Amino acid sequence: MRFITELGRIASFGAQTLYWAARPPWFFRETFRQMALTAERCLIPVIAVVAPFGMVITLQGLAIVNLFGVERMLGSILVVSLLRELSPGLTGIMMAAQAGSTAAAELGTMRLREETDALAVMAVNPFQYLVVPRLIALTLACPLINAIACSSGIATGYAAAVLLKGVNRGAFAANLYGFVRAADLWGGIVKTLVFGFIIGLVSCYYGSTVRGGAEGVGKAANDAVVRSIIAFLGINYFLTSALLSMAG
Repeated sequence: MRFITELGRIASFGAQTLYWAARPPWFFRETFRQMALTAERCLIPVIAVVAPFGMVITLQGLAIVNLFGVERMLGSILVVSLLRELSPGLTGIMMAAQAGSTAAAELGTMRLREETDALAVMAVNPFQYLVVPRLIALTLACPLINAIACSSGIATGYAAAVLLKGVNRGAFAANLYGFVRAADLWGGIVKTLVFGFIIGLVSCYYGSTVRGGAEGVGKAANDAVVRSIIAFLGINYFLTSALLSMAG
């Protein structure tokens, strides 16, 4: 019952946020500032996580393709694995841990210091100035960071295969995108847009409803990370199923 109540509150918070996002004034400068801060905080950690996975996929994949004598398919396995699942999922997890917790902590601290009330007194809507820019920034930054991280994973996978394991460079490169379809590309974009939106919504909700002083801020940041990750990983199944069905 508590879960249903919390879900309803988050949905109501999201509806309010979307309502105010559609109404002027729009704080474009604050939105771009939040996007830049998100990229600054998340880009290196995300690459640091995704890049080693490119090497791991290559090593594991090499053991499998050698069993069937299809070493030339190694590049395709690497790219499809990263594009469809690993890179979007790892990017979402790291962004929730890094940017989501930051957003929740910032909004929670502002609420406890009554800065949100001060904005309202100055006729500035806290939803429009604080929540909407962070939600948009996280939603848009997630696919951009994922694209860079995925590229790094492909690069490290190539290095592991060609430089470390002696796989034929030409065969690996020629089949790199052999099984990649357009649906894999835009599917990754759709997934990361949804992941970013969920991270932004959940983080802003817990930050905006914080109670209990410094301890409450810490709890809000923790709840934002854990619950946003659970939410988007659960939704990932339905997204994957829908995207595969649409791709035929």
